Amino acid sequence: MPLFNAIPNRLRQQFSRVRRTSGGTQDSYGDATFTQQVTSGYRGFFQIGRKEGESVILAGKEIAYDAVVYTSSTMLVGEDDILLFGSSTSTAVSTRYHIRGVKSVYDGLTMDHKELYVEQEVV
Repeated sequence: MPLFNAIPNRLRQQFSRVRRTSGGTQDSYGDATFTQQVTSGYRGFFQIGRKEGESVILAGKEIAYDAVVYTSSTMLVGEDDILLFGSSTSTAVSTRYHIRGVKSVYDGLTMDHKELYVEQEVV
């Protein structure tokens, strides 16, 4: 398999990342407020899990996932982020996937790509 960055960009799927940050305040109902930032233009590969309820152990923690997303090693991503698939950046239109685990894959001494274990949000 070639290195991830050697694969042409036109073969990769496009998606966006949603990052929520807590505002540290409460609304009139007592719920915590947050701000949401959408960053689009990320590219990678999306692979559905082989069976229902599939899981993987990362850092000693068992994580159930629906799909794996292979993306660039330089993508800034965290376990609390959400991925939006589709051409739309609207959070109501695109399919939303919560990131449950992030695994860095190395080729020798350098990081080649990241594997994101995601779970589809039920809407």
